[in-house]
Amino acid sequence: MAEEILTLTREQLGELKKRFLHGSKIQEKSYVRVSDDRMEAWMYLAEPSGGGKHKVDALLDMLRAEGVTTGYLMPRLVAMSKKGVYDREILVAKGKEVIEGQDGYYEYLFSLDNSATGPVIREDGSVDYGSMNMLQSVKAGDLLAEYHAAVAGEDGYMVDGQILQSKPVKELQPLRGMSVERRESLYFAKVAGKIELKNGNIDIRTVHEVPGDVDLSTGRIEFFGDVVISGNVSAGVLIRAGRNLTIEGTVESAELFAGGDIVLKRGVQGNMKGRVRARGNVFANFIEQCEVTAEANIEANYILNANVTAGNRVVVKGKRGSIIGGKVFALHGVDAFNLGNAAEVKTIVYAGYEQETMDKYAKCAEQEKEIQKKLEDILEKMNFMIKQKQFQGETASGSLLILNGKKDEYFRQLDDIKDEMAQCQNRIEMGRGAKINAEGMTNKGVILGINGYSKQSAGGTQYATYKCLNGEIVSEPFQGLVKAE
Repeated sequence: MAEEILTLTREQLGELKKRFLHGSKIQEKSYVRVSDDRMEAWMYLAEPSGGGKHKVDALLDMLRAEGVTTGYLMPRLVAMSKKGVYDREILVAKGKEVIEGQDGYYEYLFSLDNSATGPVIREDGSVDYGSMNMLQSVKAGDLLAEYHAAVAGEDGYMVDGQILQSKPVKELQPLRGMSVERRESLYFAKVAGKIELKNGNIDIRTVHEVPGDVDLSTGRIEFFGDVVISGNVSAGVLIRAGRNLTIEGTVESAELFAGGDIVLKRGVQGNMKGRVRARGNVFANFIEQCEVTAEANIEANYILNANVTAGNRVVVKGKRGSIIGGKVFALHGVDAFNLGNAAEVKTIVYAGYEQETMDKYAKCAEQEKEIQKKLEDILEKMNFMIKQKQFQGETASGSLLILNGKKDEYFRQLDDIKDEMAQCQNRIEMGRGAKINAEGMTNKGVILGINGYSKQSAGGTQYATYKCLNGEIVSEPFQGLVKAE
């Protein structure tokens, strides 16, 4: 029998444990079963053949023999002993699950989205830019945030005594920011203004609000923060905002500049004199007869006889959204419903890098070669003079100094040229995949340009996407509007 046991598998040995005694006072066929995760132990007792009942100590010995050392459910063991619970498995030991703690965190009582509230899309697909809101304002004394301290977790254990450790928790650094007061775990606004969360800090910035119209009698408006004008802006007015500029009414031929975004909730009619420039985005209900430039995106319901330039995309939304007349340029692409109109008004729509950029890059490359040749000649002369010791004496020394000065100047010119070439190359790469999307009609008289190439539309084209392929502007089925980022 001993030799047979030596050849048994682990599973067969486990079965033997269930069939034979686990203690001198426990009837055979009694066994202990431990779950695979070692979190539970179950006991099965067979009725003693000689009568009597199993003692609790004998049951505990049986558990220890199976490696179950903790988590005993003593009331159940006592009940099994006293009441003689036989022929069924009873849960007699249970481990403790780990209770994970929680890191400290801030509960913010304002929106964490610092971007403008998105405009509402009307039923006809056009955009209600009047619904946009660039500001999230607070009043002095408002509760801004509450810090909830970290809560440590609790370790667990298995029925075999193995400890299950909870993960360590961490606290966060106190919030900092402009015009914010801390009172223990609470943070309050010290002043009224626009609030935003940036790089983990809360800032409250002053907002300059003009409750009515702005005209020449008001004078120029220049403010380092956000500017909000609730009325119209008349011709000849100059407005500069260090951050975002929001105008509720209509803008005439004024000059507007913002370090962030510009939102014209009604639009701009510039009479061929207005200028709008933003380092962020420009959003407008309409853009007419003015110059608009944005380093990011320009979005409007329609653009009419305007000169529009965007560093990212130009998007004209809605089923009536059209680009008619003027010139529209966007480095990454243009999305519109209609291009031009039935009157065949000359309309230029351009995407990608300009031919001027390619020409500038080529010119810089030629200048680089010329300067390198001059630099090589000077270095050769200087090297010859040094080898022949022709730098001794006042005249020779002066000549060497002059050559050295020219050398340094040529090196500076090379650095400048390389910087310009890098800028051109970067712009070319950014515009390489640019496309023009026209969901509706592309009318006759529209000039389509992409990456230095152009063609005039013959008209009658619908639902098309235009791209540049091997130096030719070609169309393909409409690919869908690209979301401006």
